[in-house]
Amino acid sequence: MRGIQIRGVCAATILGFLALIGAVPAAADETCNSPYMGNLIKGQEDYLYVWALGVKGLGDGADKLVTIDVNPASSRYGKVINKVSVRG
Repeated sequence: MRGIQIRGVCAATILGFLALIGAVPAAADETCNSPYMGNLIKGQEDYLYVWALGVKGLGDGADKLVTIDVNPASSRYGKVINKVSVRG
């Protein structure tokens, strides 16, 4: 069974990520294992980057990199703010 598509991205995928970030309190964690980056990243992250697989015949059929705003203080919190098609 195919899910509902929003401009080529499966709505179930997006809703799943949004439910995940809404159900778990936001907490900062080290996002990079490099010792050179450890002191640069502090506090709340602003964006979540998600790879979404394309489906032939839906939208442009290409995989996408989707950016979601995950900063609770933002007016765009929980919304897709950008997406870029990635061609093979």
